Amino acid sequence: MRAVAPICVFSLLSLAACSDDGGEPAFTDTGGMMMVPGCTYSITTRAGAEPPRVSGKTIGPDPTPRHVHLGIVGDPMTSIVAQWRTKDDTTTAGSIRYGVGANLPEAQLTKEVQGLTFGYRASGTTTYRMHQAHLCGLEAGTTYSYQVGTGTSWSPIYTFHTAPDVVAHPDTESVISFIGDTRNAYDIWAQVIDLSMQRTPDLVLFSGDAITFGYVQAEWDTFFETSEPLFATVPMVSTNGNHEGNAVNYYSQVAMPGDQENFGFSYGFARIFVANDEPDDVTQVSTTIPPAMDADFAAHPEARWRILMHHQPMYSSGTVHGSNLELRTAWEPIIDKNHLDLVLNGHDHEYEISKPLAAGAVVPTTADGTVFVVAGGGGADLYGFMTPGFWTDYIESTHNGTVLHVRRDTLTLDAFRTDGSAIPMGFSKTKP
Repeated sequence: MRAVAPICVFSLLSLAACSDDGGEPAFTDTGGMMMVPGCTYSITTRAGAEPPRVSGKTIGPDPTPRHVHLGIVGDPMTSIVAQWRTKDDTTTAGSIRYGVGANLPEAQLTKEVQGLTFGYRASGTTTYRMHQAHLCGLEAGTTYSYQVGTGTSWSPIYTFHTAPDVVAHPDTESVISFIGDTRNAYDIWAQVIDLSMQRTPDLVLFSGDAITFGYVQAEWDTFFETSEPLFATVPMVSTNGNHEGNAVNYYSQVAMPGDQENFGFSYGFARIFVANDEPDDVTQVSTTIPPAMDADFAAHPEARWRILMHHQPMYSSGTVHGSNLELRTAWEPIIDKNHLDLVLNGHDHEYEISKPLAAGAVVPTTADGTVFVVAGGGGADLYGFMTPGFWTDYIESTHNGTVLHVRRDTLTLDAFRTDGSAIPMGFSKTKP
């Protein structure tokens, strides 16, 4: 028998309510914070959303789980977050059941953890309800099977695995998909997903612009429905794009560390910093974000590979947007100081990879500088490009996906078109 004890967690910021009696509190749009039971971290919701709370008992007319997707808030070696909505938005009950091993039958999903829930409103009075379940205390480099739901309504059984312990297993390899700009063409996005799944990624980095209008929930529904085959088995970490527009829909549906805007995390031998290059307070681009980025990389000298992901490229030959010179001025000194290996962007709908750069100039080898990649080809209408810049090593207007292979001594990036063919120019770097 699975026993799930109801837990109430209160904080001064959240005033989270426990629904042990089946009653539900009135919607409040203040946002809030709560410590996650069984984990060492908190989660925060924003204005426009309810404070997060332990799942209630209400089961609506159709509690079938949908849009199941994984995220990262804590250490990916020992934790993961499952997120979903139900076909109705009145169900507040929810939990995750899981077991160690791949493709387990339901009878072997013998552990169960109660979920969390909160509603959010993009505009008007319609409340969209989000469910999360946080698993902590997992074993590194281990495969698990799970399903989410409640009562007799459960999702399919999916499999995921935790990040490897590279100290214990120094020969391990992590495979990371990097994709962006899917809006307007989810049929093409589905092709990119299929090709990405064939490359068996451990993690997805998404550079933003999943949708056209961040406050339109119907677009998010299509995005997550299309993405479920990949995102239900591989955690996705995203950055805000100009089309997300810092909408409450975005931050409510994607669970990430810290403030969900500017944060670092380690996966395998890589240290990855995710930055919001279009925050609500645009002064942060040149004031608070650069020192946060600098401090994060400085605090992880053990990282073999250093990667920055944000949306708008500092170096782009695209005809629609081109290079963001403000970002280049504010962030390039931090990139050079910390000897970053790769900077990953979208925004321009093309594939472009730079020569190694330092201090705004081409340098002889990747050992001397950073390579900048624009891969905004996840489905949105393609853009053209002007005469390639001095930085350009290769450029092509094509829908695309990319995959990184991260080992202790080597970091590679390969790109592919939606017909499955390889784009001829990628990235490869070796360290002793």
